[in-house]
Amino acid sequence: MRKTIIIHIFFAIISAIVYAEGILTKGPDLIWNMFLALVAYDAAFIAIQFKKKWFFLPVAILWLVFYPNTFYMITDLVHMHWVSDTLWNRESLHLFMAFVPSIFFGVLCGIESWNLISGYLKLKWWLEYLVIGAVSFLSSLAIYIGRYDRLNSWDLVSHPTLVFERLAAALQRERLLFILGFTFIQVMSLVFLTKNQSK
Repeated sequence: MRKTIIIHIFFAIISAIVYAEGILTKGPDLIWNMFLALVAYDAAFIAIQFKKKWFFLPVAILWLVFYPNTFYMITDLVHMHWVSDTLWNRESLHLFMAFVPSIFFGVLCGIESWNLISGYLKLKWWLEYLVIGAVSFLSSLAIYIGRYDRLNSWDLVSHPTLVFERLAAALQRERLLFILGFTFIQVMSLVFLTKNQSK
């Protein structure tokens, strides 16, 4: 519980920095993106509090819906067009110190949320790796339509047909580099940072 509180404090601190730097008016909505990543973490945290699987399953599905928002934040790197000037320009350094923590926050929310879910499921090592691969691939599809079709987790409720159409359309050869690349990034991150040392 203490760790969860600290994670929310991190969210508040980084959000304050992003707001103070004025990024909301001249770049991506990093605070909103971090909030969506935090929802994924919170869903995982809530899911594991109850031993009844009938409660765990729907909340775990909610986690899966919001999980892509965590690694999606890596795509916000495209807005860092000023990064080459970071070490010599004070304003660029300020922006860098707002962007990078927010992106790390999103990714770490995803990794920690997976650690919570996997710790609850206690899968065999080979099955856990299969699930990691499947979740990472599905997440990469969602990240693609989030970046290029501007859809997000809420659209799965408000426009479900459109979401599934875009997901199917993402499975095209010219889009595989993006999808497989993000799948690899997620698998590598989750395998490296899994808590079970026996794996």
